[in-house]
Amino acid sequence: MLTATALLLAAAAPAADADIPAPPPPPLVAVAPPLEPPVARYWQVIIEEQIIIRVPAKRTPLTNFSASPAPRARMRDDMPIVWKEKKAPKCVAMRDIRGMQAVQRDSIDLITRQNQRLRAQLNRGCQALDFYAGFYMKGNKDGRLCEDRDEIHARSGARCEIDKFRLMVAVPRDDD
Repeated sequence: MLTATALLLAAAAPAADADIPAPPPPPLVAVAPPLEPPVARYWQVIIEEQIIIRVPAKRTPLTNFSASPAPRARMRDDMPIVWKEKKAPKCVAMRDIRGMQAVQRDSIDLITRQNQRLRAQLNRGCQALDFYAGFYMKGNKDGRLCEDRDEIHARSGARCEIDKFRLMVAVPRDDD
């Protein structure tokens, strides 16, 4: 029995002259120049909406720098008008403002589409003469020009905040 076991062990053992398997070769690495990062194919676009509204000025004796017109004969229907101030809303719709007149040193009159006259009292240090050619106002979300909040911009670069609005009511005056 010993012989059979020895024969089995001899058959299972590798032969001394048998080839030993070689280790696998190292993986092939392709040698190529380093790749540059891809060029960006997108752009960032920022869209901002800004609305600027221009309000033209009407000529008044305060802002008319040309020669005065020749005096005309006074008609019976030409009654002098006196403007009385009344309480006004704190805000005015920008789309309703049709024009303006500089009539006093520190305030301008806004003329609306409804033919109302609103006196806008300018904040301290602002003069109505800065707005002789009209003004610009920036549109905002609610579309209104409000006192103690919004600014008006003159073409000369002056910026003034509106302190107060007053409604101007025409009252005929008798010259007795």
